[in-house]
Amino acid sequence: MGTEGIFAAALAEHEGGRLAAAEAGYRAVLAQEPAHPQANNNLAVMLRQSRRWEEAAACLRTAVAGWPEDAGVRSNLACTLGEQGRAAEATAALRVALALKPDAPGSWFNAGNLLKSARSPEGARVAYRRAILLDPEMGGALSNLGDLLREEGALTQAVESYLAAIRAQPDLPQPFVNLGEALKDQGRITEAIGILQKGLERHPDMALMRSNLLLALHYSPWIPPEVIARAHAHWNERHARPLLDGAKRFANDRDPDRRLRVGYVSPDFCHHACAHFIEPLLREHDRGAVEVLCYATGRRRDGVTLRMESLAAGWRSLADLDDAAAAALVERDRVDLLIDLAGHTAGGRPLLFARRPAPVQATWLGYPDTTGMPAVDYRLTDAIADPPGETDGWHAERLVRLPRGFLAFQPPAGAGPVGEAPAAANGFITFGSFNSLAKLTPEVVRVWSALLARVPSARLLLKCHGLEDVAVRDTVRRDFARRGVRPERIELLTPVESAAAHLRAYGRMDVALDPFPYNGTTTTCEALWMGVPVVTLAGRHHVARVGASLLTRCGLDELIGRDEAGYVEAAASLAGDLGRLSGLRRGMRARLEGSALLDHRGFARSVEEAYRVLWRGWTSGGSRA
Repeated sequence: MGTEGIFAAALAEHEGGRLAAAEAGYRAVLAQEPAHPQANNNLAVMLRQSRRWEEAAACLRTAVAGWPEDAGVRSNLACTLGEQGRAAEATAALRVALALKPDAPGSWFNAGNLLKSARSPEGARVAYRRAILLDPEMGGALSNLGDLLREEGALTQAVESYLAAIRAQPDLPQPFVNLGEALKDQGRITEAIGILQKGLERHPDMALMRSNLLLALHYSPWIPPEVIARAHAHWNERHARPLLDGAKRFANDRDPDRRLRVGYVSPDFCHHACAHFIEPLLREHDRGAVEVLCYATGRRRDGVTLRMESLAAGWRSLADLDDAAAAALVERDRVDLLIDLAGHTAGGRPLLFARRPAPVQATWLGYPDTTGMPAVDYRLTDAIADPPGETDGWHAERLVRLPRGFLAFQPPAGAGPVGEAPAAANGFITFGSFNSLAKLTPEVVRVWSALLARVPSARLLLKCHGLEDVAVRDTVRRDFARRGVRPERIELLTPVESAAAHLRAYGRMDVALDPFPYNGTTTTCEALWMGVPVVTLAGRHHVARVGASLLTRCGLDELIGRDEAGYVEAAASLAGDLGRLSGLRRGMRARLEGSALLDHRGFARSVEEAYRVLWRGWTSGGSRA
C-alpha cells in the first residue's frame, strides 16, 4: 500500500475513534515520508490529547515547513506552544495563521484560549466573540466565553452562553460541566444537579463531570448522606476501580520507625482558602520524623506558593502530567504516605490515587466527604465533624479521628485590629455571611428570615462572588421578600480586590451566620479572627458539622444549634445581649490563640502520630492500621 493509502486508512481509524491504530498508521506514513504534512498534523493532534507537548510541537513544525500556507496547522502549533507555556512563540505563530486566513473561526478561538491563559480576559473575550460571529455554532468558543463571564461575576450571561454552547454542540461535554458550576454559583443547586445528571447521560465516562455532581450533592438540604455515600461508591465503580489491577508491590523500606516520606497532592499551594490550613502543617512538621514532598496539580504560583515550596524537601508539578504519569512519578519518589488535599473539588486528582502509587493513602481537608475509593485507606477528621458510628459506614476509607480537631488555622496577615461591635454605633444588630451563594439554600433563607422576624430591627449583610450580577441580586432579595423580609433590611456586597479590604468588611458584622447543610470553614475562621462570633447548626454528616468542630475547639459550644430552633435562639440571644457580644468580640483573638485551632505545633504532632500508626499498620502486613 502506498503512502496515501496508509494515510487514508489511518485517517479512517482516527475518525472512528480507534486511536492506537490511527497513531500506528500515521507513524507508518512518516516512516516512509517524514515530511508528510497531514500525517504530522494529525499525529500532533493525538499527541496533544495525551499531553505529549514536545513531540506534538516537533510534528507541527515539520507540518508547517511542508505546508507553510495552511493557517490551521499554524494555529495548531500556536495551541501546542501555548500549552507548553511558550506564550511569545505561540502568539507569533497565531499572528501568521490569522494573517493567512483572518476569517478562520478556529484561529480566533485559539487566540481566545491563549489570551485567557495569559490572564488577558478582555482580549480573550474579543477573540471568542469574533470566533462566534464567524461560526455561531462553535460550542467551544461559547463555553469558554461563558467561563470569562462567570469569572467576572456576570453569571446570568454566563448561563446563557453555556446554554447556547449546548444547543450548538450538544455532544460537547464541557458546557454541561461549566453550566452546572454557574448554576451552583447562583445558588440554583437543584438545577445544577439536574444539568450535571443530564450531561452524564451523554458523557457517562467523564469522571470530572461526575466529581462535580458529587460535590454539588452536598449543598442540597434534601439529599441525605446515605444517598451521597452511594453516589461516591458508584463513582468509584465507574471510574476508579478498573484502574487498579490486583495488589500492588512496593519497594519502600518497611522499617516501622524510620523517617517517613509524606507526599501532599493539591491544587491549592497558593493564595487559596485551603492554604490557611496547609501551610501551618507544612511549617511545623518535625523534619526528623517526616520528609515533606509537595505535588502541585495547579499552575498558579504566588507568594504563598514560594513560602510553601521553601517548606518542602521536594516540589513536583503535576500540571502537565496525566494521572498515569503522575502516579509513576510518585512511585519513583518512594512516597510512604500520599495525602490527598482536594478530593472531588477543582484541581483534585482522585484518579491518581485510584492507581495506588503509595503504600498508604489518605485524604484530608479540601473535600468534605469520602473519596468513594477503597484505594484511599484513611480519611483524617475528628469525632465532632464525623461522630463515631453511623458516619463510618458512609466512607470507603477508615476514619482517623484526630484528638484535638482536624484543622489548624493560619490567621491571615494584615488583618488589622478588631474593632468594636458595629451595633453600638448603628443602634441595630447586623447578622452576616460571606459564604458562597451555593450555600444560600431555600432552607437557609427560611431560617434566616425567621431570625430576622425574631429580631425585627436587625439587618442582614451578605458578600460573595455572584452578587455583581444585578439579576442575581434581585433574586436574593426576592427570595427573602417571599419570607416577609423587606429589601431594605438586606445589604449585598460584591467581592473586593484586596484580602485586607475583605477582612475589614467583617467590621460591619455583629454576628456571623453559618449556612447549612454546607458549613463554612475558612469564612468561619476569618470571622472569628476578626472578632465576630459565629452561630452554626450541627447536622448529620461532615459537611454540616465543620462549624460545630471549629466552635468546640474554641470553647464556643453555646453557639452551636442542635436544631433550627436552637440555631435561631443562639443568634437571637447574642443579638439581645450587647455586653456579651462586646465581650466575645474583644476577647476572641486571645480565645483563638489559646485554642487547639491555632496550636499549629500540637496539630502537626497529632498528624505525625497518626501517620506513624498508619505506617506501622502497613509495615506489619495489613493494608489498613
